[in-house]
Amino acid sequence: MTGTLIRLAFAGIRSRLLASALTVLLCSAAAATIVLALEVGATARDPWQRTFDAANGAHIFANVASGEDARRIANLPGVAERDDPVPNTNTALIGREDRLQLAALASPPQVGKPVPIDGSTQPGNGIVLERSFADALGLGVGTTISLATPDGSIDLRVVGTAVSPAQPRYPRRNPGLAWITPATLELIQPDSSRWRWTEAVRLTDPAAAAAFAERAAATAPPGTTSFETWQDQRDSALQDAAPTRLVLTTYTIVLLAVVFAVVAILVAARASAQHREIGLLKAIGVTPRQVTVVFALESAALGMLAVAIGFAVGVVLAPQLAASSGATMLGSPTIAANPWHLLVAALPVLIVLIGSASSSTRRSTRFSTMHAIQAGAPVPAGRSRLARLTSRLALPVPLSLGLKDLLTRRHRAVRLAVAIAVTGSAVVFALSMEASLQARTPGTVSDVPRELPVLVYTLDAVLLLITATTLVAVALLSVRERVRDYGVLKTIGLTPRQIAGSLISAHTAVAVLAAIVSIPIGIALYVVVYAIAGGSPADRVIAPWWWLALVPVGTVLLVVLATSLPARLATRIPAADALRYE
Repeated sequence: MTGTLIRLAFAGIRSRLLASALTVLLCSAAAATIVLALEVGATARDPWQRTFDAANGAHIFANVASGEDARRIANLPGVAERDDPVPNTNTALIGREDRLQLAALASPPQVGKPVPIDGSTQPGNGIVLERSFADALGLGVGTTISLATPDGSIDLRVVGTAVSPAQPRYPRRNPGLAWITPATLELIQPDSSRWRWTEAVRLTDPAAAAAFAERAAATAPPGTTSFETWQDQRDSALQDAAPTRLVLTTYTIVLLAVVFAVVAILVAARASAQHREIGLLKAIGVTPRQVTVVFALESAALGMLAVAIGFAVGVVLAPQLAASSGATMLGSPTIAANPWHLLVAALPVLIVLIGSASSSTRRSTRFSTMHAIQAGAPVPAGRSRLARLTSRLALPVPLSLGLKDLLTRRHRAVRLAVAIAVTGSAVVFALSMEASLQARTPGTVSDVPRELPVLVYTLDAVLLLITATTLVAVALLSVRERVRDYGVLKTIGLTPRQIAGSLISAHTAVAVLAAIVSIPIGIALYVVVYAIAGGSPADRVIAPWWWLALVPVGTVLLVVLATSLPARLATRIPAADALRYE
């Protein structure tokens, strides 16, 4: 019996190629977003480690109030390597809001040294900029910058760029970082009491960095020191992928919601089309639970294929999404391809697929075996209250007929509306994100990775493609189920345009309502994600109403385009053939 059920499941896949392809596309997108969210942070681990090794990275970076405090920390037990304390001060760029932390190097450091990228790492009479700061402001080697001093300003020539494993990407770590000489530091900030000092040390036991930091903190006055372990440095560097992971997690939830709705529509339609076959299976002893297993196996098989595709896509794209973090490291993010991520991606996708298929199939097997064999097709469901309400309204005949049919299959209509509303909310989310980006003060450097907007727009495009394909599939199902009705309508005088209009207008009406509902949902989604990302409510910008008005308008265009072909097919069926159709 098990072999029979498996053969039936795979036969269903072959006989419903459009539905199978749509399921694979949708689940692949969901699996890819899960894999991307898991992989995007891991891809920067190897470049960061290479940078740490090249810099002879510090296991502890101490920021203290005086050189004496720094030397006291450097002499603690457990220190394997150390450098002389480095004085620091902060200053601003003239004509900009950007600020710099200036580290004065008396000699080339041996611990936590800047790793050269372009030009020299010896500042001389100039300045060496951390690469992400230089890139953000468009400052290259040979550029002259003006820095604020107590007496006015000083012009320094950029002699090189470098990276440090302890410095995350600017402006996520603000102020930026630069290296100068002690003589230049005295020109910028003559008052040495306003300097801070850093001490970089390597430990005999790197794993004990946190414990060492606690011991070191006890040697200085409270509140005057801060410490950054090598683990903190690594986590800060990898945290650059946090906004991308948050967006990917949000879109994963959106895609899984669409998966549930669309797969439920497709499975219920297939069960309805195989009403008689299900009756015959029940006649030979197959239980309703086993029928449900057939549909669940079919969905699971498609889901496994989709997860494999999504894993491959996610693994390849993850380094591209983490490219911004490469500005502070040696080399570009690399492919991680953790096999456990395949399992993590498979679990939610398969759970949603099997749950959706099972819930929709159970309702489609609640009939007697004799009725299924005699009727060959399920008895149309009774009209819902909403369908009865629309029949009482003075609507145009095509719209009234279309709504009556669509709302009679209320579960399908609700699921279709959910898929459209969820997709619309994702578009509203993207519009609000774009409005926030455009509301930035001109010349201000954004801490949003440049890949993030592209990612959001791409995922929206995938959702729109899936929704359009779903509309085509649902419209084709409606045409196939109403072939005899179309024959009757033609014989009583409805024109082909009215028949096509009944299909298009009904789907458009449901879609417009869903699109209107999607606007507050999308705004709420954006507000929640913005808050989770740590954004200030004062800086939050919602898309203007004329942007949001494009969502229902665009929905109408999408529905008309997606349902036009099925509507045209409905008008080309001869009335005589339609009346004989079973």
